[in-house]
Amino acid sequence: MENNYIVAIDLGSSNVVVAVGVTAPDGKVEIVDIVVGESAGVAGGEVKNVELASASVRKALEEIDRRHGWRVAQACVGISGNHIQCAKHPYYVIVAGRDGEIAAEDVRRLNESMRNLQAPAGYTLMHTVPQHYIVNDDEEVKNPVGHFGKTLGSTFNLIIGDNTIIQRLEKAMQKSGVHVSGLLINPLAMAEAVTYPDEKDMGVAVVDIGAGTTDVCIYQDGLVRSVCVIPIGADAVNRDIRSFGIMERYVEDLKTMYGCAVAELVDSDKLVKIPGRTGSDYKDISFRNLATIIEARMTDIVDYVMEEIREAGCEGKLGAGIVLTGGSAALPEIGTLFERRTGLEVRLATPTIHVAPESKDKVKDPRLSVAVGMLWQMLYGGEANARADAEHAQQAWGGGVVAGAGAGAPQTVYDQIVAGQSPAVGEADYEDDGAGARKRKKKEKAPKPSRRAAKADYDDTSAGDDDGWVDEPARAKGEGVFGKLKKAFTRVVDLDVLDDEDTGAEINDRRK
Repeated sequence: MENNYIVAIDLGSSNVVVAVGVTAPDGKVEIVDIVVGESAGVAGGEVKNVELASASVRKALEEIDRRHGWRVAQACVGISGNHIQCAKHPYYVIVAGRDGEIAAEDVRRLNESMRNLQAPAGYTLMHTVPQHYIVNDDEEVKNPVGHFGKTLGSTFNLIIGDNTIIQRLEKAMQKSGVHVSGLLINPLAMAEAVTYPDEKDMGVAVVDIGAGTTDVCIYQDGLVRSVCVIPIGADAVNRDIRSFGIMERYVEDLKTMYGCAVAELVDSDKLVKIPGRTGSDYKDISFRNLATIIEARMTDIVDYVMEEIREAGCEGKLGAGIVLTGGSAALPEIGTLFERRTGLEVRLATPTIHVAPESKDKVKDPRLSVAVGMLWQMLYGGEANARADAEHAQQAWGGGVVAGAGAGAPQTVYDQIVAGQSPAVGEADYEDDGAGARKRKKKEKAPKPSRRAAKADYDDTSAGDDDGWVDEPARAKGEGVFGKLKKAFTRVVDLDVLDDEDTGAEINDRRK
């Protein structure tokens, strides 16, 4: 084959997605194939069992091999989990020109200095995202080239990840026979796949509600203001439903077939019959009560998203509102819940923006946003890199290579940061001593980020599995909204009666 295909792998808590793509003639991404399989060994977006996780990836890759006769040799892999954190760090350089005019070289030196910053112990510095530039410590500008001043600075968003968790993900990939050619942050990848440049300029919060986590990426004035992973997702809804005596094998179907995110919009008279433990007895649950369970947990997620927006300093600044994607974006009335709770406009999105017209039908599933976003990033670098100085020499990144699919890897770009690099000695290492001379300045290290305030509200309320992972986070302070609703629901759930056989539905019949 003459084409150089690239491969992206999104290993999530419930699904593994393998996407194969190539550059389309119109400059977009052509989706050659995409496989969605069940995932095991992953919880909260992190690999907990390497053997199970690698087996899930191998099974998906075998499907690619069966369809096309290709063996995937390497791939770009997405990474998520609550260990992904965003820390802010200010930095500046002395303007080199004698007349004080800021040149592109000054911008390059400033960005390069941050790329060489040492990550905190135990972490990998994965991305650096500059905010507005500051001239002479007082003038804020988007493009400083051509301005005059003695110093040029910026506050950088440093996105870091835990080394141990990263290594487990890489080990799982190696056991599946795939070389990891690059790691991309899931929130950044999915945001690239579903948002338009105008939305980023106006301000937008991109929210991916997955099974184990909720990824959030916030843009304002076209810049990434915050990236975070909230340690709660749709699996928490399933656990809440299961806690009311419903067997696990029926929970997901019950939620997707009859669930709703806003209880008051559901007919309180409609009931669904759920098989009991013996198969002969049935448990009746009203659509309204099911929606009450779902709404309570989804409200928690909405509140945490709003907390992240406030922490990013973007409250009241998101003109484009919220873009929802991920598997749970298909839940009925989820957009309505977000709109009512946040007061912001909400758009439900699938990753079709950067996809060639002939491939759009293949990606009309919000679960595919991360994988498609990674393909776009590998092929074109995406908006995150486009914001960097145009003259900055970006590092070439090898995408996923399909054995026998052509000679060499495709040329791609992405801002890859390698942990452990020592800062290079250069202009950025000196400062004015106040007497017209220049002196070597002390190195500034990125501060080790403290735990997020949102995470502090969680506490372990269960014994957890043998691997030490906590099955369900819960608020430590107070009973919480869901606790109150749970009590109310417990009192009424067994009181619903099927008045008419036509008002209910048997879930077994719908599954056939």
